[in-house]
Formats: sequence, structure tokens, C-alpha cells
Amino acid sequence: MVQHNSISVVIPAYNEENWIDIPLDSLDDQDFEGEYEVIVVDNASDDRTGEIAREYGARVIEEPEKGCTRAYQTGFEAARHPIIAVTDADTKVPSNWLSLICDSFDRPDIVGVYGSCTFYDSSRYMNWLAKYGFSAFLRFNDLVGKPHLDGFNMAVSSEVFHEVGGFNLSMKSASDVDLSQRLKDYGRLVYNKELVVKTSARRLEEWGMRFFVHHAINYLNVVWLRRPERARGFDDIR
Repeated sequence: MVQHNSISVVIPAYNEENWIDIPLDSLDDQDFEGEYEVIVVDNASDDRTGEIAREYGARVIEEPEKGCTRAYQTGFEAARHPIIAVTDADTKVPSNWLSLICDSFDRPDIVGVYGSCTFYDSSRYMNWLAKYGFSAFLRFNDLVGKPHLDGFNMAVSSEVFHEVGGFNLSMKSASDVDLSQRLKDYGRLVYNKELVVKTSARRLEEWGMRFFVHHAINYLNVVWLRRPERARGFDDIR
């Protein structure tokens, strides 16, 4: 069983000086009584992202190769604790986030946990869609044996992460979803309905319907067809 008294939190960040305080403030306000560290992976930013993160006391690791997959891998490799959690640079986690994550590792066969989201900067309709629609999507995938980790709200066993070989570095996007499909062969990935974060809808609003098409194509290729090499990056739909 994973020892659930210590945890590393990884936050990939590229030019997030206007947002990075959101997750860092929320991580300063945890009720978790165990030991934890916060790792911000500065992914070739040319703004004050790294400087601000250091002011919060986070470990800042420079990753010059741009891309979320590379940033994920760098952060996970630097993690010191047996559970590694991930959230985004524009996401606010609840004060019991770390406690919920670690309490979820309550059986020896559990290798990961994940949850849903709402938005703090979008319409009531979009929040309803996230709260009920996206949560239903995650539940469905859990029921059919296709767990769906998302980089804004997930945690995995460090030991098993390294055992499966980490992230697929050839992927431009959806490497978190691909990791789900490989981890599930080593143990259980648990959907925790209480594990809900508040994130920004800025990318969804920027891309509109293309955002959903992008993720739908990647979901089909990575989860059902198991062709991760066909996953598309956001540059492919610009």
C-alpha cells in the first residue's frame, strides 16, 4: 500500500504569472497534516512565473523543452514523495484536496485517484455542464474500465508511475489520459466524486467547439483505439 502521509504536487507552467498564485494560494491553505512539497515546472517561461512560485516557497524546476508532457515528466522525476499529485497553473484546489487524495489510497491495489471540476470564471450553464456532464463522463469511464486521469486533478503512486515508464514523451497532448490506460494494468484507478477542483474556462472559451473536437479525437484514439501516436496537440487545430 502507498504510504499516504506524504505527497508531491506538480504544477506545469508556461507564462502563468497572472495565474500561478491561484493554485499556490490554495495549496498554502490545506488541512493536510502530512508532509508535502509543491513543485512548479517552469516550462521555458519568459515572464515572472518562476519568480512568483519561488516567493511562495515552491521548488521551481526549469524545463527548457516546451510541452505539457515534457513538463509533467520533469516534475514527476523530481518528486520526493510516494504519491504525486498534479494540478494546473490556473486551478484552485479545495482545502481538503491533499487529504482526500491521500485518503483515497486506502487499499494496496490502488495506484491512482482522480476527480472532476467546475469553473470559477464562466457561466452558470458551463458550471452545470462541468459539474454534471463531465462528472458523468468520468463515472462512465470508470464503470467500463477506462479510467480517465486529467492533469488538473489527479494523483498517482510514484512507484507504479516509474514502473510503467512514466509519460509517453512522444505525445503532444493527452499523455495524462494515456498514462491512465497503462496504469490500470498495474492496479486500480479510483474516481473520487468528492475530489473537485475549480479551474479556468479560458482555454475552452478561446477555442470554442474546437476544444471539444480536439479532446474527443484524442479520447477516441488514446482510450478506445489505443493509438496514442495519433493524439493531436493544440497546434494541430490552430
